[in-house]
Amino acid sequence: MRFFKIYGLFFRQYLKGLMEYRVDFLIGMFAFLMSQGAGLLFLYLIFQSVPTLSGFAVEEILLMYGVGLIPKGIDHLFFDNIWLLPRTIIQGQMDRYLLRPISPLYVFLIERFQPDAFGELVLGTILTSVSISRLALNVGFFQVLVLLGIILVGVFVFTSLKLLTASTSFWLKNSYPLMQITYNISDFTKYPLSIFPKAIRFLMTAVIPFALVSYYPALFLLGRLPFWQMFGALVLVTSLFSFLGYLMWNRGLKHYESTGS
Repeated sequence: MRFFKIYGLFFRQYLKGLMEYRVDFLIGMFAFLMSQGAGLLFLYLIFQSVPTLSGFAVEEILLMYGVGLIPKGIDHLFFDNIWLLPRTIIQGQMDRYLLRPISPLYVFLIERFQPDAFGELVLGTILTSVSISRLALNVGFFQVLVLLGIILVGVFVFTSLKLLTASTSFWLKNSYPLMQITYNISDFTKYPLSIFPKAIRFLMTAVIPFALVSYYPALFLLGRLPFWQMFGALVLVTSLFSFLGYLMWNRGLKHYESTGS
């Protein structure tokens, strides 16, 4: 309850600041919708030339797109502050987190949130719902429960990978390029994994496992992959990367040198 109370205090204070810049929020939402609209337009142009892509119809690909967008949006909403870790370390601002009588990681994560992420959540929900409807999939209580579990676990895939790459800033000082390259790979989840070479499939499944939050869950909903095979792999890989991200953070804190004179 103490952690929830602290989060509520941070949330209210940050919200007050956002209310002073409402136009900035609207611009962020508009910019996001434009960027995602460009991706959807690209898919539309592809399917003007080919009826299917690696055996997947356009509705099935939009299902992958939508399912992967929801956990990405939740991560963007609540844990976007991780992007600021390189700057925080370079400027020596990590000191103030270490002086507080609470977990530095918890305080760092909850310090801000990104309301423009609601655009991702809305678009992801719409794409998922419309795709399921148009494909006439048999989605009952069990499938909905599994989908919610996939979304929850999928959030940790995005967050743990960001934390893992961002924490290298304790040694590299500026890990932003590494974070950007890793995070941009998630754009490949808009397409079926089967269209890529084996090396890319392995990369997106075991090394940078964004395919576990979009491609494989979509296969489950389409009835092409057993539940335990899909969900078991997702939980196993997510647990591993969450552990590695937390371990890298703790090692980094011990290596932190603050600023010089």
